[in-house]
This record gives sequence, C-alpha cells and structure tokens, in this order.
Amino acid sequence: MNTYQKTATFIFRLVGGCWVAFFALMWSLYAIEAAMGLSVQHYPLHIILGNLGYIALGVFAVLAARPLGRLIGSGLDT
Repeated sequence: MNTYQKTATFIFRLVGGCWVAFFALMWSLYAIEAAMGLSVQHYPLHIILGNLGYIALGVFAVLAARPLGRLIGSGLDT
C-alpha cells in the first residue's frame, strides 16, 4: 500500500470510529437517564432503528476501511 492508500484507510477508520462512538455515547446517556428515572423524551421506534443503521454504517466503514482505502488511493502515487 502506498502512502495515499494508508492515509485513506486511516481516515475511514477515524471517521467510522468517531461516528460509532458518538451514537453509542448519545444512546447510552439516554439509557442511563431513563434508568435513573429522569424525565426524558421518548423516541419512536423508527428513530431508534435509524440510529442503529447509522451505527452499522460506521462499523461497516471501520471494517471496510482497507479495501476502500486501496480503492480511493490507487493510482495517486504516479
């Protein structure tokens, strides 16, 4: 892998990891507040499922970072 491919792989992993960490943190804080009995807004199921889809997208970006990085960075070293 050339430098551009390694950089693209790193960026995909960084963005995917931050994406997953953000949604996981927000929903874990929501669950903690609800478990403590604090007044929280109750979200409909389609919002929760949509956010789970966003988490899956972030996990996919982390897992597919190497092939995507190779694809993005191919041909840039010439």
